Amino acid sequence: MKVLLLFPPSWHPSQPYLSLPSLTAFLKQNGISDVRQRDLNIELLDILLTRKECSEFYQRIIDKLKSMDRISVHSPGYQEKYRTLVEAAESLPSLMGKVETAKNTLRSEGFYDLERYMESVHIIHESLRNMSALFYPSSMTSVSNDTQYSVYSSQDIFKALDDEDENIFLTLYKKHILSSIRESSPDVVGISITNTSQIIPGLTLAKLIKNQNKEIHITVGGSVFTKLIENIKRTEGLFSIVDSFIVFEGEHALLELVKQLDGKRDLTKVPNLIYRENNVTKINEPFYAEDLNKLPTPDFDGFPLKLYHSPVSVLPIQTSRGCYYGKCSFCNLHLDHRNFRLRRTELLLEDIWALSQKYDTPYFFFTDESVPINKLRDVSQGLLEKQWDIKWMGGVRFENALDGDLLEKMYKSGCQKLVFGLESYNQRVLDLMKKGIKTDVVKRVLDGCLKAGIAFHLYIIIGFPTETEQEALESLEFVLRKEYLDSLGFSCLPSLFGMEKDSPITHNPSEYGLRSIMASRGEDLGLGYFFEVEQGMSPEEAENMYHYIIERLSEKLCPFPYNYSLSDGLLYITHIKQQNNNVSLKDTRKAVTA
Repeated sequence: MKVLLLFPPSWHPSQPYLSLPSLTAFLKQNGISDVRQRDLNIELLDILLTRKECSEFYQRIIDKLKSMDRISVHSPGYQEKYRTLVEAAESLPSLMGKVETAKNTLRSEGFYDLERYMESVHIIHESLRNMSALFYPSSMTSVSNDTQYSVYSSQDIFKALDDEDENIFLTLYKKHILSSIRESSPDVVGISITNTSQIIPGLTLAKLIKNQNKEIHITVGGSVFTKLIENIKRTEGLFSIVDSFIVFEGEHALLELVKQLDGKRDLTKVPNLIYRENNVTKINEPFYAEDLNKLPTPDFDGFPLKLYHSPVSVLPIQTSRGCYYGKCSFCNLHLDHRNFRLRRTELLLEDIWALSQKYDTPYFFFTDESVPINKLRDVSQGLLEKQWDIKWMGGVRFENALDGDLLEKMYKSGCQKLVFGLESYNQRVLDLMKKGIKTDVVKRVLDGCLKAGIAFHLYIIIGFPTETEQEALESLEFVLRKEYLDSLGFSCLPSLFGMEKDSPITHNPSEYGLRSIMASRGEDLGLGYFFEVEQGMSPEEAENMYHYIIERLSEKLCPFPYNYSLSDGLLYITHIKQQNNNVSLKDTRKAVTA
């Protein structure tokens, strides 16, 4: 059996995602040797960001404008489209000569020149935005795509999949991707959809492959559809596009699916599978959770690591799956993983060494929801004992045990930055969120990071139910502390509160001062709810506060590189420290010579 695993747009171009390398390694470990994986997000970006492709888009835009000139239409939508195309036609000629240089700058030492870095990101963003004007009102950047179609409505999605005028991925796949998929003649195609921005690109790809060869079994996995199990059951039309969905974790599920398709084709044997049989949608339960200590080191072979927009690879790695805390009232991560599990430290160290040697990089990003404190201690100790030159970052919680001694050990082991979910710096709001953290601990941990030399990123949430404007401003005032702004690598990203499907807050709305919660009409694949509040900021007031806070942060914090990409920030922090060390070493040598 030939297996082809695909990661569709849109995702950040700085580093690969972990899902396909984990699946590829497991399939190979268990005897499925003919496995190929492709990151179509970075492949397509590499194709689009060329003079040739920009020129072809430019010519098509000119042709489109000529055809529009022959039509007497004066609707506002028509005029807006015309203006957007004119703007693109004026902008692209100057961009097309710069776009390849910009792309290559981010892959070279020029990446570390902040002025060139910012200019390159801007050129890439503007090139893609103007090229996608051809598909107005749809738009595309290097990190996202947007259409008029709701990804939460199956009806909208089905319309988008066939819309040649607005679905940019139809054109891109047909021109650049489909022929190579056909030539590889896979028996099974797995598509990983881990973010809502990948829904339309991913399902467009699935439909095109299915139209090309109905015998190919197409299965879709990833966290998006894991959150939509009951919705899938009610949306029969999805099975005209794909044959099955794998929910929760995919290693054993995909392996067994391949075996069954190559044998008795008894899909009841495949764990975590949703499929149609005799016109009935079936869900294979109980859901299977992987033993992390039996999984192999991820395999990135086949991913074009040289095409990512960074001069050296930053590889994702996991110490655990699930969240060990699991009590935050706004969070529905329990829908991604059934329970919390850890990988043994000796296996993690083997992973790090093997990946570092094979892919020639010392840079790693622990992608856990929160790395447990004991695991931080053990991994740091292991790296120190091995004396490897590894640079790493990861997500953690504000815990009492994250003290100065541990932070110093982490720094010595190569930790450059930590990512915290602060959410709020008001204790009442934190308690209502059930974050389980205290503001004095937050301050002490961050002071400890500064002392140890570890940078940090803070996520904050604006508009949690009952939060007042003053309480939101307390969080803003805290993250704008001078010592944080002056520290190397500091970054902060606010988000507007959204009520996510099946989060604890939805089970007891009155506890959170909510008058009502409502699902949006027509969104049969909805992942959240609208709500009305009894107290605190209304959703509209919260949105205004969110934009105000974004504006204030942007005055103090340049988004590049630390807010633009956490992995880019890891490279920058290390580079600056190395430069400073080199300067200090030169000064020392001068002093000794004198």
